[in-house]
Amino acid sequence: MTPLALPAFQALQELAVGSLFCLSLLHSPLIRRSFLRTCVLTLVSVLGVGIWVSPTPASMIFFVLLLLYAGSLWIPDGRWPRRMLWLSLAVGAVGMLIPSLLLATELSVFPQIAVRIVTTLTSALLLGSALTGMLLGHHYLRDPKLPVALIRRLAILFILSTVLQGLCLTVNLGSLYLSGGDEAMARIGLLSTSYLPVFLGRVVVGTLGSFVVACVIWDTLRIPNVQSATGFFYIAILTGTIGEFLGRFLWYTTLIPL
Repeated sequence: MTPLALPAFQALQELAVGSLFCLSLLHSPLIRRSFLRTCVLTLVSVLGVGIWVSPTPASMIFFVLLLLYAGSLWIPDGRWPRRMLWLSLAVGAVGMLIPSLLLATELSVFPQIAVRIVTTLTSALLLGSALTGMLLGHHYLRDPKLPVALIRRLAILFILSTVLQGLCLTVNLGSLYLSGGDEAMARIGLLSTSYLPVFLGRVVVGTLGSFVVACVIWDTLRIPNVQSATGFFYIAILTGTIGEFLGRFLWYTTLIPL
């Protein structure tokens, strides 16, 4: 797998897993199955692109489970979609964390391993809440009687994930600077020299940009104006995707979880 394909594929996995978690928050009699089908088929298409570039056993299993989850949404019995959702989410989360755990095998310090896992999960929530929020905003055009509280859940999750992501980034760099040794200092030095434009893009666009957009979405939903919030969710997908791709690229090149 090429150096660019690997972080891109990781970002796609995070997007799919985070979106499934968001769907678990939206399972309600008020949500039509047509919306769930649209979301899952979108995830199947996105993950299918990643598998086409470079398939892995974990991603293939996750892809098949997503297809089964999509098929279960045509079954009248409501228990099967819930079961397939949680099974797909569990398998996808394990597959998503495998690269983080492999990168952490050389470490013996549990806090650093935990930070890598938290960073991965936070990125998944950020991407998933942005995509699902955008799709749900469009669904309000078909069903305007849906309560605004549903999309507010995703807005809250999105803003919290941006804050947590910024906190993780600060903790990662701070801990490496204070107690990482000469090797860690050399890796941090790459962020201010060879990879400075990439690092600035990750922080300014991915973290700060997403946080600003999250605040605007939340303020828009206070009116409430779901249609305008949907447009800002589009921007959130753009800032989030750029940030996560750059973060994963830096992660694989400098071994610093960003």
